[in-house]
Amino acid sequence: MTKQPIQIGMNGRFFPANWRPARDEIVFARMAGFQCIQFPGPPEGLGVERLGDSLATVSLALRRARVGAVMEMVVPLYGNGRTAAGQTPLDVLRANLQAITTLPCRRVHWHIVLKETLPSAQVAALEESLLPQLAAGVELGRVHGFHFGLEHNSLDVPIFHTPERCQATLTAVPGLGFVWDFNHTQPDDLPAYAALAARCSLLHVSDTLWPEVNFHLPLGQGNLSLDVFCRAVLAAGFGGPAILEIGGLPKSGGYGRDTDEALKSSRSLLAEALDEPPDGQIQSFESL
Repeated sequence: MTKQPIQIGMNGRFFPANWRPARDEIVFARMAGFQCIQFPGPPEGLGVERLGDSLATVSLALRRARVGAVMEMVVPLYGNGRTAAGQTPLDVLRANLQAITTLPCRRVHWHIVLKETLPSAQVAALEESLLPQLAAGVELGRVHGFHFGLEHNSLDVPIFHTPERCQATLTAVPGLGFVWDFNHTQPDDLPAYAALAARCSLLHVSDTLWPEVNFHLPLGQGNLSLDVFCRAVLAAGFGGPAILEIGGLPKSGGYGRDTDEALKSSRSLLAEALDEPPDGQIQSFESL
C-alpha cells in the first residue's frame, strides 16, 4: 500500500473576535495551498450562524476547491461528566453529526477540558467513565465514515494530560485515534508521545517557548523542535492531516496572530519540516 502524504491544513477562523465566512476561508485555503480546514463542533451543532452559509453551500464550496474538512469539538466538563448545559460529550458529537456528514469531515475528535478544579482521583474516575462514550464515538465514526479521535492536554489542564493516561485510553478503546498537539507536549514527554504516533488520526501544530507550552504561536516565533516532532510522525507512517492551530493565547500575548501571512509562512515552514512540496500540490484530501 502506498504511503499517503501528510495533508497540511489550517484551523478555520470562526471565532467571535476573528470571524470570516466559511466561503472566504475556503478560497483562502485553496489559494494558500492548504488541503483541509478544521471546523468547530459547538455544543448546539455547527450551522449557518457559525459558518455564514448553509452546510450544503459550504460542502459544495469545499468540493469545488478540493479542500477537505475535519472537526474539533472542545467539550468543557464538570466533575459530573457534563457541560454547563448538561450535555455529555456524546450529546455534543450527536449534535454535530449532520455537519460532519454533510461537509463531510473525515477526521473528528473531542478535546475534553475541565470547567472546575478536581482532585486527581476524581479526574481519573472521570476519564474512566468516558471510555464507553469514546467507544461509542468510534462506532459512530465507523457507521458515518469518519475516524474518531481524542486530543491530549498540556499538564496545566489535568485530564488526558500525560502519555501514560493517553496510552491507557487508547488501549481500552480499540480504533480510537490520538490527536497529538505538538504545542501541548513537554520536552521530557516527547519520546512517550512519539511512541503513540502510530495511533495518530490528526496533528495540531503551532510554536511555543519550550519548556513552556500551550502558547499557540505561529511557526518560527518560538523554539519548539518542529523537525524532531515531524521525524517522529513520519517514522510512524502517519499520513493524515496536520492542522496549524496558530493565533496565540493570553499567556503568550493574546489572540489574533493567525493572520493570512502568518498562516502562509507557517505552512511553508511545516512543509519544509515534512519534506512536502511547498505549494501544496500533492494528493487530494478526499483520498484519505
